[in-house]
Amino acid sequence: MELTFRTEDFAVFDDFLGHDAAAALWDQLRTEDYHFVHGRRDGSWNKVYGLLDGSPLSGPGTLNDPADLFAGRFPDHAVYPSGTATDSVVKQLTEAAPEIEPWTGRFGADWHAFSCRSFLYPQGAGLAWHDDSGDRAASFVFYAHPEWQASWGAELLISAAAPGLRPAEQNAHLTTRIGHYVAPRPNRLVVMRSGVPHMIKKVEPHAGDHVRGSVAGFFLRMPAGRR
Repeated sequence: MELTFRTEDFAVFDDFLGHDAAAALWDQLRTEDYHFVHGRRDGSWNKVYGLLDGSPLSGPGTLNDPADLFAGRFPDHAVYPSGTATDSVVKQLTEAAPEIEPWTGRFGADWHAFSCRSFLYPQGAGLAWHDDSGDRAASFVFYAHPEWQASWGAELLISAAAPGLRPAEQNAHLTTRIGHYVAPRPNRLVVMRSGVPHMIKKVEPHAGDHVRGSVAGFFLRMPAGRR
């Protein structure tokens, strides 16, 4: 795991997993049970994704909750170790907690658990600007696909943190900013603190049948009423 780039808002780590572990993860991810994000298993619409964000697919969720603080809040997440493909990412994130602390905060003080799930973004899929705020101390994405070309798209765009802005204010903020983009390089981890506006550019037609495969999730603050 090598720190490639950092700002106050986010950090990029390459070679997050060992070569064999990364290959095994991708083999497992391709066999998971996925559903389109616009059609949850319970029939509801996941409003995180707009109707123009294409058709990403969502896989099983995993919750790493050592103190059992979030029981019942993530009914569609298996508790780690879950036996799913994401376990290797959870294990490595747990071991890397001291290295990512500048962006996540300290375990046991700033966050107490983290969630994750696998995603597949086919051609035309992306995610509009958002900031992963609320009860989240930070977010992360790990790129699991084994190959990616520059013309295939799916870059992560990141602006400067602007917590507390209303939608109209955030639009004005974003249309005047100059920010960063992160290419979805295989075996790359991006960690981002809460309140940082970001978006996923759509996978381009040049990608053909290649999908942006990822494991993404959130570092969770103490649940309300448990402080």
